[in-house]
Amino acid sequence: MRRAIVFALLVVLAFSAVPQAAVAQSGTNWVSLVSVTDLTGNASLQASQPLLAGHAYNITIKVTIPFNQTGSHFYPELEEALQPHGAQYWYVKTPQYAGYNPSAFNPGNRTVVFDWVAGTVILSGIFEVPISLTLLTAGNFTRHQTLDNFTIVTVTVTHGSTVGELGVTVEDQTIQTYLTTYQQKSTLISSGQIDPAYGTVVNGILAQAQALYAAGLPAQGTSLLNTIQPASFPPPPNTTTMTTLLAVVAVAVIVIILLAVLVLRSRGKRGFSEGIVSEVQKELALLEVTAAKYDKALADRLQALRKRLGEAD
Repeated sequence: MRRAIVFALLVVLAFSAVPQAAVAQSGTNWVSLVSVTDLTGNASLQASQPLLAGHAYNITIKVTIPFNQTGSHFYPELEEALQPHGAQYWYVKTPQYAGYNPSAFNPGNRTVVFDWVAGTVILSGIFEVPISLTLLTAGNFTRHQTLDNFTIVTVTVTHGSTVGELGVTVEDQTIQTYLTTYQQKSTLISSGQIDPAYGTVVNGILAQAQALYAAGLPAQGTSLLNTIQPASFPPPPNTTTMTTLLAVVAVAVIVIILLAVLVLRSRGKRGFSEGIVSEVQKELALLEVTAAKYDKALADRLQALRKRLGEAD
């Protein structure tokens, strides 16, 4: 008799655990993206486009519940870092869904609850991405970071298993400005707007701008990229003097940018940094005088680089 009772209990426990185990092990994502609207920019976005820090969004999602679990619930939740925008976070687009219980649904909460009923419910979440999300600050020094696959919506079920997630890319305007500028400047030689003879100079600036961007300094990278102007790179004369000058300038520019990176990374050693900047600016001034004999535009660009280096200090 005792064995029969134990066997019956084991059977009951096994069958009651099957639905929960299926959720945990199926690997199915209950959440899919329907649409994204940038409320700040008043624009509809493609699924692959990043969200901008500082903007408000209306994201519509579809939650597909594959089977019934009597007495259990599921919980869509917005990431805690997201800020409120408007009177509430959530809006139910399909109130006819059988698991929707208006009396238990609190749209002003980040987390809302539904009865676990097989079917589909469509929700809109309205929120703002804080500007601080893409910033890493240490003292007075701030770096910018892109967040890849940042989870903004999570769906869990009774007992805590995660059954769905929605991830997006988050950037800020400073990062987007850099990426747009880099794309424009990187095609100036291939499109014929700058003579290939200046390839060493242009590619050196591009490479160091990328290094600044990778270090979380897109604003400084954009400043360097903006020194690449087609008007400052006229077709060079076929003279040995000009070729030598270009080679010297190329090396100088790369060294200057590398030193600028060191200055930016060593702000704590201000006296040492100021000394480096001062010496580099003197070298640039000498190059300006030499360049002015052959190409005033080139000399002007060297002067601009010297001034920008001074501003970065």
